[in-house]
Amino acid sequence: MDKGLLKMRSEVRRLLINITTTSVALAVAWQLWDTFAPTKIIRVDNVAVYIQHPPLSARAKIAWWNKNKDYLQHHYNLIKNPGDFSIVIMNFDGYESLPTGSNDGSVDDYHCFDDIKGKDRCIYNDIALMIHGNVNKKVFYGVDRKMYIETPDGKLTLREE
Repeated sequence: MDKGLLKMRSEVRRLLINITTTSVALAVAWQLWDTFAPTKIIRVDNVAVYIQHPPLSARAKIAWWNKNKDYLQHHYNLIKNPGDFSIVIMNFDGYESLPTGSNDGSVDDYHCFDDIKGKDRCIYNDIALMIHGNVNKKVFYGVDRKMYIETPDGKLTLREE
């Protein structure tokens, strides 16, 4: 084989390896950002709080609520009656059009907003955390198909079924 051809093949191979390595590194970086990005409040509607990049674990979601509940209460007055309240924290993955076909999902799975003009004005109902409070000052958290109970002293326990 010609030395020039071998050298060109070697350079092409090195270039392909560099492109592949860079692509993999960018994909990993994007996935890490998407996983560990800070949780962002997108909007609040009545007792529903829509967030982007929710914490990953159940306890981290509860910790996020406890860290942000005073801010949310101050700015949006979510809890009208501290002795009996319910709040829903929803995952936000962008605004979408309401489904039209029978295979697109149920319209009941979406919440649409009249204050947004255009066809992409709905959010898919994807619950990250449900919070309920009662007159005994206990707070119940429904997350990841489990129920946690927080007593007034701050103790958090997983309810056994």
